[in-house]
Amino acid sequence: MCTIGRISGGTARETHHRRDRKERTLRDGQERTDCGTQRCRSSFLNATFTPRFMKELYVEDCHGKVHNLITQENYEFLRDSFFRYASLMKKEAVHTPGHTPGEGIARLHEEMCNLVGNDMNVNIERDGERLLFRLWKCHGWGEFILYYFPTKFIERLGPELRRISVTFIHNLMRANGINTVLDEDDMDYALTLMSEDDSGETASDRKKRRRLLHSYEEGRIRALLRRVERKSYYKNLPKAIDRYKPKDGYEQSLLSVMKEGLEFLTPEHGIMEYGYDPFYEEEPDFLPMYLSKQIRVIYDCTDMITEYLTDYYNSYSQETYDIIPVTTCDLSPETEELFRMDDYPERFFKWAEKFINITVYTNLNENDRQQRTDQKDQDDAQP
Repeated sequence: MCTIGRISGGTARETHHRRDRKERTLRDGQERTDCGTQRCRSSFLNATFTPRFMKELYVEDCHGKVHNLITQENYEFLRDSFFRYASLMKKEAVHTPGHTPGEGIARLHEEMCNLVGNDMNVNIERDGERLLFRLWKCHGWGEFILYYFPTKFIERLGPELRRISVTFIHNLMRANGINTVLDEDDMDYALTLMSEDDSGETASDRKKRRRLLHSYEEGRIRALLRRVERKSYYKNLPKAIDRYKPKDGYEQSLLSVMKEGLEFLTPEHGIMEYGYDPFYEEEPDFLPMYLSKQIRVIYDCTDMITEYLTDYYNSYSQETYDIIPVTTCDLSPETEELFRMDDYPERFFKWAEKFINITVYTNLNENDRQQRTDQKDQDDAQP
């Protein structure tokens, strides 16, 4: 996608963001408080970007043919879209034509921004040889910074509930375009760091690290993540969930949150479809932090690999900006309704926080119980 009218700009950790690109920053004013796997996202800083006056703008299509986008035809398409949307808003539209198509387009962008007001953002986008207005507005993020869905909890479930859980996560991933960390570039970075020996670590720590590395590369953890990617054991998952009889409070909580999440297995638009980049550049110095880096399936929220992934996110995001869910609306002279947005991302994040809390903190509590049991055994063994 080629655009004009955009200003170029140079789970267990706190995130940091550069403050020298305030026009480009998607989150601003965030409290720098480390709250375990829960942290606060600030509101989006709304801003519009007025295109500079351009006499011509040449682009090359997929067949190698060059087109100029600053044309009288494109100016008229934008002008008629502007008047059409003003009529839908039942507002008077005032347009001052320019001496050239480029000047007229620049004025139309400013006039469209004034028409929709500060609550809405306006970009001019390229669609083939056509220029069009795209309205966009950001959704509210949840409480977490990184929505990392763990799978470690699956290992301690009984066979039937394990199959239900694998099917649920698989269907969640497929419906929303979510991936595991296995094939991501930052996973290569994390595995490389983990493979390096540390002269300061003990023999026991080295053994644990190498065992974890092997599990991610070709062992049990890799197999589990591949299983949730590929396996779906039930064609009628709601029926399987209703049929299962929970054995304790934890299983009841897990089943309850999965029942609540069934609506996210058949959405009209999956969460990744909201990943519009309003500040797109053809050749940026640094790619933005896409939703796929912020929402994904991992093994454990507290192990060394996840710590490396979070550190990588913190480091890289200082150089760029985050993509957060956005709803868009493309305008034309035939537009029939006003911009509207659903609340799917907000509902998704609210539910995801429940799911992650149940699966993460139950594992943490289980680890604490095991550590207390081990310590008691050691104390009892003392003379």
